[in-house]
Amino acid sequence: MMNIALILDADAPGFHTQASQINQFLQRSQLTATSVELWLFSDEVPQTLPRLGGGVAQIRWASVSRLAEARIAVLEQMWHAFEPRLMLFAGEEGGEWATRLAYRCGGSACCAVEQAQINGAECRVTKAAYGNHLAAELAMTQEPWCLSVARSGAARVETGPSPVAAQRFEPTSIADTKWLLYSASSPQPAESSLSRARYVLAIGEGVGSARQVANVRQLAARIGAEVGASRPVVMNAWCKMDRLLGMSGAIIAPEVCIAAGVSGAPAFAIGIRHSKLIVAINQDPQAAIFAQADVGIVGDMHEVLAALAKAL
Repeated sequence: MMNIALILDADAPGFHTQASQINQFLQRSQLTATSVELWLFSDEVPQTLPRLGGGVAQIRWASVSRLAEARIAVLEQMWHAFEPRLMLFAGEEGGEWATRLAYRCGGSACCAVEQAQINGAECRVTKAAYGNHLAAELAMTQEPWCLSVARSGAARVETGPSPVAAQRFEPTSIADTKWLLYSASSPQPAESSLSRARYVLAIGEGVGSARQVANVRQLAARIGAEVGASRPVVMNAWCKMDRLLGMSGAIIAPEVCIAAGVSGAPAFAIGIRHSKLIVAINQDPQAAIFAQADVGIVGDMHEVLAALAKAL
């Protein structure tokens, strides 16, 4: 039996986003028909949970402090008790948890994984490498397999009452963290409106200036689109950092993404690749963004956007 445990923090602001990312990973890897358990860190019995594809056979929850050392120790106990072959994590903490837990359990770990295929005693994973220039395929044979899934623009999953009764896990012991003299949790920013937008206008350095960005914002409002930006735009302070798209910014999955004045660097491309339709506008017919686009328009981005706004 291929048992999978999905590990999430139900009290974290990004809980539903991380659940969506894991859900997309399960669907892409065709693992939704497998026996799945949901392991949650929560201060109280979980009531409303995301509806994951394929359903969840068992829900287990534990109330543990947010210290990574304490939670990893509890996860080690849960692994010994229930013996899942595959454990999935998401979010910024996911990579650390997966790596440290695999070491403790004698397994193997991989971070930012996009897809996995299980074949007998082997877990073959695919992930981006070299700044998204290449796709790497790695074979993992040492169980348990502990994977943190790659960030994605997965659509938010529906929520509802828990499908099965959640069982509380009582750790036999909690890790002694007296050696830790001080800890603090940084406030997590609210979810960007870019992640929920149906239409996104992504602008690059070709926009020209901060004043031109203000003009583009007005055009975006007229066509009902959110404005996102490449790194050169935010580094020039032409717009705020929360508009950043790409590897170190937001990863989106809108119905339509218009990439205007964007070169198409791999670090940016990873942020919009989940879009259903990509329209690229650039004066350079050799711009890399055209290789990613469904529709390409060679021309001045301001002229093309103005014509588009007028047509709509």
